[in-house]
Amino acid sequence: MEESAKTVAEHASFQAFINSYLREGGNCGRWIRSKEWIKENPTAVNLTGINVIELVLIEHSKKFVLEIKYRSIVGRHLVGVPLKYCSTTNQWVREDRLIVMMTLIQELHLLAKRKGYIGFVTHYDELIVRLIESYHTMTNYIESRICDSEKLYSVNSTFIETEQSLLFGHWLHPTPKSRQGMASWQHKNYAPELAGSFQLHYFEVSREVIEEESILNQKASEIVTQSLLRTNPNLDISKESCVIPTHPLQAQWLLQQDYVKEAIDAGQIKSLGTMGPVYTATSSIRTVYSFEEDWMLKFSIPVKITNSLRVNKQHELKAGIVMASLFRKLPFLQKHSTFHIIEDPAYLTVHLPGRKESGFEIIIRSNPICEKEKHKRGFSSVAAIAQDPLPTKKSRLFQLIETIALAEGRTVKSVSLDWFKKYWNCAIEPLILLYDEHGIALEAHQQNSVLDVSNGYPESYYYRDNQGYYLSKDYEQALCFTEPTLLHTPELFYEDSLIQERFTYYLFMNQLFSVIYRFGADGLIREEKLLQYSKLQLRLLEKRLHGQGKRFVSTILHQKKLSYKANLLTRLHDVDELSTALEQAIYTKVENPFVPVKEGERAKNLSLTF
Repeated sequence: MEESAKTVAEHASFQAFINSYLREGGNCGRWIRSKEWIKENPTAVNLTGINVIELVLIEHSKKFVLEIKYRSIVGRHLVGVPLKYCSTTNQWVREDRLIVMMTLIQELHLLAKRKGYIGFVTHYDELIVRLIESYHTMTNYIESRICDSEKLYSVNSTFIETEQSLLFGHWLHPTPKSRQGMASWQHKNYAPELAGSFQLHYFEVSREVIEEESILNQKASEIVTQSLLRTNPNLDISKESCVIPTHPLQAQWLLQQDYVKEAIDAGQIKSLGTMGPVYTATSSIRTVYSFEEDWMLKFSIPVKITNSLRVNKQHELKAGIVMASLFRKLPFLQKHSTFHIIEDPAYLTVHLPGRKESGFEIIIRSNPICEKEKHKRGFSSVAAIAQDPLPTKKSRLFQLIETIALAEGRTVKSVSLDWFKKYWNCAIEPLILLYDEHGIALEAHQQNSVLDVSNGYPESYYYRDNQGYYLSKDYEQALCFTEPTLLHTPELFYEDSLIQERFTYYLFMNQLFSVIYRFGADGLIREEKLLQYSKLQLRLLEKRLHGQGKRFVSTILHQKKLSYKANLLTRLHDVDELSTALEQAIYTKVENPFVPVKEGERAKNLSLTF
């Protein structure tokens, strides 16, 4: 019998939350073989998983037991039935998944309070609200797309279809579909999962308050105007003004702001309404795409997605320009022809008195995939390739491997290893080399990482995100010599200790391990095999590297614990990482799968350290 959308969403929400808790909570549990546990614990529930994990809730004086259907070395387990002990019947019985999640949130809250983490005490209610909201949103998305598996997972999906396929969201986040600030009726048009389309809201703005920059042959305002005139050729725009597009969600917010109303009354801004080309949301929601347009557009929107309110900061506008210019001057992209940067080479905004950001900030992003997809399909983020499929369906990665195996007459295991090797060569290794040679680390998590798999195997890697550049202070002099405008963006430079903490999480924990997990969970090839290959490649790299990359790889290979972005604790503390000093979320340490751990040590508790 086919599961309901609500049941599927509850299960997916539970996977996301429990895996976050197991990594970040004050009690990561005790692992026990199911057969051994059942011998000593009466239950009428049929447990098919090989393992269970026992969670002791000190503050609640109770225990939960979770069935583990798939135990992952890289840290994302498939969790089955949750059980609680019933003292009345002296048996272990099923517990509702939502109740388990609520109880664990309360446990973290009470534990933080007892340990004196005052900042946590007042924000657990916010986490509960986001958890429920994420669950309801996911239910809505699944209900709308549950019969749409061809577009969701097909190897022939277009880029935008893969962008709109992430029904479950961030694989290690407790509230993966939290969309605070987006009304229920707005999801139909603006949520990528619902595959809606919409026109942008345009404003005519006096040039005296316009701020723009571009390293292209055209100004940002010219790109926008030409795009609009193609669909609205009779539009009359004064020479003393230009048009600025905004996301409809942002336009609604802007028109309610007093400083915008004052600019409208002063004749500096005029609302033109919705018009122009039709766009659709990519997986980030605020970056929009049109098959007919040469540029993607990245907006500010008044919506909190996962950890943060998604707005374009002034320094990010400039970062996109500077980094696009820098990469054009470095020889790295020419040396590594399968590695690409999706540029943000122009921006446009309105400068109003007393406002660092006016809310009109728009980033113009290159759209190399648009031209390529006119000839072939097969561009997909790593997130779309590695995501869990709907029940009874096969993941996009599984279908890619199966298609190749059938075409080549080979086993899925041998094809899987070759696929992973090609992925490593075009995605993982160049990112490490870039850091070693030039001191540039990228926030290369799975959603920021796009692969060209149009021929089945990964052929090219594309990085996107102007918020995700980390430049080493050790390389500052050389980089500024190459690109002098970096002198005006000192906020791009970081100490290597911080860079390597973040790079560890984004490149390994978030991206590489998600791919390894998918292979293992799909039964294509064992995680151990891919970890062995990765470890061998890291050892070979360590011998070749000479800069900060060598220290970074050494840490990955030898440290017992690696840095991990604690999204659950970040949410519990209600940290908006984009508005904190150094845009810092809460980080903790988790076991390093490259370093063997004795079975008894694997169940040690994690502490609430950050």
